[in-house]
Amino acid sequence: MKKDSIHRFVWVCIFGVTMGFFEAAVVIYLRKIFYPDGFRFPLAVLGNMDSLILAVEAGREFMSIVMLVAVGVLAGRRSLERFFFFLCGFGVWDVLYYVFLYMILGWPESLATWDLLFFIPLPWAGPVWAPVAISLLFIAGTVIVLYQEDQGRPFRLTPVDWIAIVAATLVIIVSFTLDGPKVMQGAMPQPYLWWLWALGMVIWSGMFLRALRRSNQGY
Repeated sequence: MKKDSIHRFVWVCIFGVTMGFFEAAVVIYLRKIFYPDGFRFPLAVLGNMDSLILAVEAGREFMSIVMLVAVGVLAGRRSLERFFFFLCGFGVWDVLYYVFLYMILGWPESLATWDLLFFIPLPWAGPVWAPVAISLLFIAGTVIVLYQEDQGRPFRLTPVDWIAIVAATLVIIVSFTLDGPKVMQGAMPQPYLWWLWALGMVIWSGMFLRALRRSNQGY
């Protein structure tokens, strides 16, 4: 990558690292308040949590996404770069969030540990390895897109590619949220639907490789 691309990439990563620490700090405070004996499933407290706290937490998560979008817009030179810089910031944030939690709390015990990932529009739950793998894909994809751009091989997505992105994203979200209502009521989530997650990842990766092939062929 050229110096300018490396510069922008590094600063987006630095933002993701700092955001990961802030996210971890908030979660540590919440766990000390609501799970003083340790965070684990089933989440009996969640269904009885104050509605204001839940609303604030949902708002915080929404604003976190807005922050990442803003960073992507500022870092990218064109729309596709902005999109991938958003994904990169998201990926670094998510990975470093778990790194900081492990450094401070010794949690998660392993990549198979279940976590409450998100609140909007329903609770997202799944093993830690699933969001981490997605995040690593986002970071790697951003590096490849920037490299292609700097080599004069612009990376473009067709309408079919965007449809595939939306479909893959929805499939992965369903794998996390299918048991959302049960988790909200304090029930133990069912075994993770890894095959649904894998389907979404295959669609996402296939779209990306298809676009990469077109970029290398010059059309």
